[in-house]
Amino acid sequence: MRIGLLTLDQRGKVALFNTAAEQMLGYRAQEARGTPCEEILTGLTDLRSRLIRMRSSKKQEAQLNAEARCKDGRTIRLVITLHPPLAAGKGAIIVFQDARELEKMENQLEHLDRLRSLDEFAAGIVHEIRNPLAGISTNAQYMMEKIDPSGPFHEEVRDILADVSAIEDIVSAVLDFAHPSKPQVREALIEDIVAEVLRFSRMPLRRQGIRLLTDLGKHPARVRVDVSQMKQVFFNIVRNAREAMPEGGELHVSTTQLPVGNGHIRVEVEDTGRGIAEQYLARIFDPFFSTHREGLGLGLAISRKIVENHGGRIEVESTPGKGTRFGIVLPTV
Repeated sequence: MRIGLLTLDQRGKVALFNTAAEQMLGYRAQEARGTPCEEILTGLTDLRSRLIRMRSSKKQEAQLNAEARCKDGRTIRLVITLHPPLAAGKGAIIVFQDARELEKMENQLEHLDRLRSLDEFAAGIVHEIRNPLAGISTNAQYMMEKIDPSGPFHEEVRDILADVSAIEDIVSAVLDFAHPSKPQVREALIEDIVAEVLRFSRMPLRRQGIRLLTDLGKHPARVRVDVSQMKQVFFNIVRNAREAMPEGGELHVSTTQLPVGNGHIRVEVEDTGRGIAEQYLARIFDPFFSTHREGLGLGLAISRKIVENHGGRIEVESTPGKGTRFGIVLPTV
């Protein structure tokens, strides 16, 4: 989380402008220095009077929402903490954060809380379902052995067994989500993992009229992952891309090394499909949410959980009618 910091001189002009402030607002420190604060933090038009009131009331800080003008002309919302001068004629300290980043972090924390509750609930429900399900399956199999294949009810009992098998698959998927198996972590090349998933996906893509374009990077990146789980992530995302392009299109898969911390790799999967409506975009990682009638809605939820358990993150951008881009960012070795 980036925290911008600027200090003001006694005239209300910028004296100090830190690196995070540069990144958020686009100004270089030397450009911002000497600029009246209100020209950048446009929501602080009554800054002088506010600081005087705070000093007279001996208030140590005040938090408010205000707008700021970026160098490129954009306006962004900020959450600002204002620290008044310690003495008359002195400057002030302003600490600020991007309101959107704060909201995103709050949403992620809420999401984690919901997942913890859901994990416990799902695991309990699964165990309650499996006991009677086993009884139904045992009795149906016994009936199949006693009923002549040409006799009455043979087909109906066979359908019961098929439905039991389908329910068992769903129950297993829910249990895998609630209590995933412990990762078997080892070092591997992320490009090799992606390439193998694409090798198995190439024929279904071709049958559907989807052109596959790849750029897996000139400098292979080593990661510490559970290879099987990571393949599941990419299979889920490629399958979603196929479903979004029923009449064909293009699928672009690429890897890019990012200079973040000790190094990260970003795997991008972009399709030219129908895209995701804005009202659904924030929910696609929610368990049991699916825009497909036959979908269980656990594929992306499980994928996100796997990626986060490996210290990474999964991002998505989508434009209805134009396509969707998933980005999986993982730390490299």
